[in-house]
Amino acid sequence: MCKKSLLSTLFLLTIMFASANCDNTYSSVSYVLSHTKKSMSSNNFEHQKYYATRALEALEKTQKLAKTCGCEPAMEAIFDGLDNLEKAIEQDDWDMGRHYTKKALENTQDVINQLDLFTQNNQDEINDSDSFPVETSPEATALQLELEKIKQKQLQLAEEQKKLLQRRKTIEDEIATIASY
Repeated sequence: MCKKSLLSTLFLLTIMFASANCDNTYSSVSYVLSHTKKSMSSNNFEHQKYYATRALEALEKTQKLAKTCGCEPAMEAIFDGLDNLEKAIEQDDWDMGRHYTKKALENTQDVINQLDLFTQNNQDEINDSDSFPVETSPEATALQLELEKIKQKQLQLAEEQKKLLQRRKTIEDEIATIASY
């Protein structure tokens, strides 16, 4: 029994450590988001490049933190964001710089969504590992079933949010294409 408790505690500590690393990743990606938004709102080409450079540096830090956090699903959006920020900085045209910065902003929002999903799944694992097989009353069982339904609904809503963000991106791209004519 003591080994079982020790293993449970070790498992929880491991997950909590990953969660703490994800908190650092959240902080870093929030910084990226802030600088990317500043770059988008800049009406000066030099300021646009400056904030895109700051966002790029912060996203590189975020990449390292996401690896230690273990959030692999966010890595693709991070790579895309790095690529788009590098392109935004390299541009000689203000409009093209804004175009790539806008794409990087979408990538950054996707990183945040992926972190949300990842930490939610980890929290579910923590909650699942906290429950030890004990006899429960019918009321407790009913409440547990209701809790499980709520968790499932949260996951469904997170997926719907992801789809809506993708749809939003598609519509914004279509608007940008139409506006460029």
